[in-house]
Amino acid sequence: MFFTAVCLSKASRRALTPKRGNKDFYKGTRQAFLPGGHRTGAPGKHVIRGASKYRLLDEKVRVFVAPSIEEIKKSELKPYVGKDVKLTMVQKRELWTIMPKSPASSQSAPSS
Repeated sequence: MFFTAVCLSKASRRALTPKRGNKDFYKGTRQAFLPGGHRTGAPGKHVIRGASKYRLLDEKVRVFVAPSIEEIKKSELKPYVGKDVKLTMVQKRELWTIMPKSPASSQSAPSS
């Protein structure tokens, strides 16, 4: 009796993961399935009988609340830094003291 022939002839029943799939297989990040959160998961459910195949549930649809346009325009915060912004030397020195040292600069140079 050859067990290897039987094992190799059947399809694998293990779970399909991105490591076991081909190069184009993407399973997702499962962000819709966060535990314990309100309005997480799918925004509806599949319907077996009925005219539509998928029904949206209002209590599960994600709603994004943003401030009004007037508040955004009045705000001092802007999404991008303009190209014409110039720093003084004092501001540049403050930024360089805040920034962490790179690992390459902290290592001593090899002596010859």
